[in-house]
Amino acid sequence: MYTLRKGGHSYLYQVGFGEELAVARVIVRCDAGGSEGLFLVKQDGSVEPADDRPGFGVNPLRADGVWPNPPREAIRDAREIAQHKAHTHPA
Repeated sequence: MYTLRKGGHSYLYQVGFGEELAVARVIVRCDAGGSEGLFLVKQDGSVEPADDRPGFGVNPLRADGVWPNPPREAIRDAREIAQHKAHTHPA
């Protein structure tokens, strides 16, 4: 788990395998409660917001609903998971 402090609030990022092939998930929660955000990290380290997936939603602390990008360390760990998944389940 990784923590990011921004705008007087804390965001907690959890890296995991998820159910998608060849990408890893980074789930984000904020200290204000509400919905969780989701980022998908690909094998090349690129990050894609995915809060439109069922069970996830917008950031309640921002008018535009955008979640802050995960910390570099979380992206690094997620990238390693995505690379592992790609070798385990080739397309």
